[in-house]
Order: sequence, then structure tokens, then C-alpha cells
Amino acid sequence: MSSQQLVDFIHEQLKSETKLSTVCEKVVDRCLAPDTASGEGCDNMTIILVQFKKSNNNPSEPEPEEETKPQPSQDEPSSSS
Repeated sequence: MSSQQLVDFIHEQLKSETKLSTVCEKVVDRCLAPDTASGEGCDNMTIILVQFKKSNNNPSEPEPEEETKPQPSQDEPSSSS
């Protein structure tokens, strides 16, 4: 299976499957050798499939900001004095 064939296969699987682990299982099942005589598809296989979250491209909705702790004012006396 070429790299492009793998991309196409995964893309098709993601249309009907939401669990990435299931998609990975299907990829390995497809790539495993039907028998060990040819030597292809007999090696160890590892798959890492990353799915990015869709970004919010709506400019009218600001993204949430991180909360920051207020810094003590220089004018306020320190509790350690």
C-alpha cells in the first residue's frame, strides 16, 4: 500500500467510523500479510493516527482567554515586611 493509498483508505474509514482505534485496526488488518511465505506484511507494525480538532473560524466569537492572577500593586505593602 502506498502512502497515498493509505491516506485515501483512512479518509474513507473516517467517513463512517468515529473511533480512531477502530480505523487503526482496519489499517493493520488490511496491511497484514495473508500468509508468511511472501515475507511482506510480516514485520511489526505501529500506527499513530492524529485527528485535529476543527478550529472556530468565526471571528465574531472570541476565543476564551486564560485566566490570569492579578499581580500585587507596587504601592501595596508586602505581607513579609
